[in-house]
Amino acid sequence: MAKPRRFKDPAEIVELIQDKLPALYFVFGRAKTEEMAFEVGKEWDFLYPDEKERVRKMITDAEAEHPDMFVHRDRAMLKRLLMQGIGYHHAGLSPALKRIVERLYESRLIWVLFCTETFAAGVNFPASSAVFESCRKWDGREFRQLLNREFFQMAGRAGRRGFDEQGHVYIQISAEHPDETGFFKESEVEMVHGRLAVSANTVLSLLMWKSDQEIDHFLKSNFSAFQKRRRLKDINRKITKLHNKQQQLQEHFCEEQQSTSCPLIRKKLKRELHKLKSRKYRQMPGSQSRIAEIENTLSLLKKKKCKNVQCFDAAREIKEINNRLELLHYKKKQMEYDAKQYTIDFQKMRTLLQRLGYVKERELLPRGKFALHLHVQEIFVTELVFSGLIEDLPADEVAGILAGIDYVPGRREYIQIPPYDFDVVNKLRAELMEMGVPQDYMVWSPVPGYLAYAWYNGKEFDHLLDNCSLQEGDVVSVIRREIDLLRQMEKAAVDNPVLLEKLRGIRRTLDRDQVAVLF
Repeated sequence: MAKPRRFKDPAEIVELIQDKLPALYFVFGRAKTEEMAFEVGKEWDFLYPDEKERVRKMITDAEAEHPDMFVHRDRAMLKRLLMQGIGYHHAGLSPALKRIVERLYESRLIWVLFCTETFAAGVNFPASSAVFESCRKWDGREFRQLLNREFFQMAGRAGRRGFDEQGHVYIQISAEHPDETGFFKESEVEMVHGRLAVSANTVLSLLMWKSDQEIDHFLKSNFSAFQKRRRLKDINRKITKLHNKQQQLQEHFCEEQQSTSCPLIRKKLKRELHKLKSRKYRQMPGSQSRIAEIENTLSLLKKKKCKNVQCFDAAREIKEINNRLELLHYKKKQMEYDAKQYTIDFQKMRTLLQRLGYVKERELLPRGKFALHLHVQEIFVTELVFSGLIEDLPADEVAGILAGIDYVPGRREYIQIPPYDFDVVNKLRAELMEMGVPQDYMVWSPVPGYLAYAWYNGKEFDHLLDNCSLQEGDVVSVIRREIDLLRQMEKAAVDNPVLLEKLRGIRRTLDRDQVAVLF
C-alpha cells in the first residue's frame, strides 16, 4: 500500500487540482489566508496578458475612488497577487478591498481564492472546487470539528451551473487530528434552533403595539417556542412507546412473580443480602435484623425450578427501560420549564423597566419611549442620555464613549487609550448595578473609544491603524456600528432638538471617507 503523500505547501495542492479550478480554499484564520496566498503566489500566475490588463483596469478604477486601498499594512502584496489571479478575503479587509476581490472573482479573474467561512455566507460565489485546509475551527471557546451544516454550507459552493458537470471538494487530512477530519453526512445536518431574546426593546414594543392576548400568543407561538413544543411532543411519544413496551414485557411474568419462590425475587433477595453483609452496610442501623429476616425467608421456602426463563431477559429489559424513562422524564420537566421561559423573561424585564421608570402598567414613560427606538443595550444607552452625559460632554468624547457600546475587546487587542475621562461612564454603570440592572444590559468598553474620538477629530485612517492592532475591516466595523447606533438615537431624540442636532453632527462627521463605503 502506497504511503499517503503529505502536502505542506498549498502550491502543491493547487498543482494537484489545477484542472479543477477556480477553487475556494477555505482557511480558518485571517492571517493564514494571507500566508497561504503568498505561498501560492511564489509559484503560480494564472492570468494571460489580456486578463492582467482587465484586472489592472478594474483595480485602477477602484483606486480612483479609494486611493489608499492598497496602502495599509501588507495590502500591496494583495494587489500583486490579484494580478496573478490569486486572492484572499476575510473580515479584516476594508470594505473597498473586499468589494474589488469579490468583483474580480465574479469576473472569473481569480482562480484560487483563500477565504474564511464568511465568504460562503450570504451572496453565492460558486467555484469548481472547494478545498478545506482543515476541518477544525476555533469557535471562541475551543477548537472543534466542523458541524455538518457548516461543512455543507462551504462545500456547497463547489460546482458552477452551466460550467461544471459536478463540483469537487477536497479535504486536507490533519496528521495531528485525523479522527476529527470528519466524513460529513448531508442526511445528518444539524437542526437550526430558533432563539428569541426578550430584550427591553422587545417588551417595550409589545406593550406599545400589542394587546395582552397578542403578547401571550407571541411569547408562546414564536418559532423557538414551536420547536420546544415539538421536542416536548417527541419526548412524550418516546415515553408512551416505552410504557407500552413495559406492558408487553410484563406478559412474560407468571402469577408467582411477587412470591419468594420466584427465582427473580430470590435473586433480588440474595443481592440485597450480599450488599447488607458488605463492610459498608453491615454496621448500619437495622442491617442485622434485615439480614436475619432475609436468611429466614430464603431457608423456609423451597427453591422452585422455573421453566419460564424469558422473565429474566424481560426483567433486565424493564430495568433498562426504567433508566431511559427516568432520563426522558427529566428532559420533559426541563422542556416544560423552557416552554414557559419566554413568559418568565418577559415578566422579569417588565418588572425591571417598571422599577427603573420606563413603564407604568402598559403606559410608556419618557425613558421607555426613548428606549423603544433602540436595538442594542437599550437601558444603558437611555441612561447615558437621561443622565445628561451625552448633552454635557464634548462631541468627540461622546463619539468615543458610544463606540464602546456592546463592545467586547479581543484577548490580544490593543488600541490607544483615549485622552478623555471615561470614569463618568463607569460611575453610571455602578449606579445602575446598585439599582439591580444586570451587567448583560450594560455591556460597554472604553477600549475602542480612541478610534471614534480620533476619527471624529479628523485624523487620517492611517493614524487609526497606527494606533491599534486591529485590521482595516475591524476599524470600519467599530465606527459603522456606532453610526448605526447614532441613527437609532436620532429617531429616539426627535422631541429634543438640541440632542438631535448633536447626535446628527457626530454621525455626519464619522460617516466619511473609508468608513462611508456602502455595500
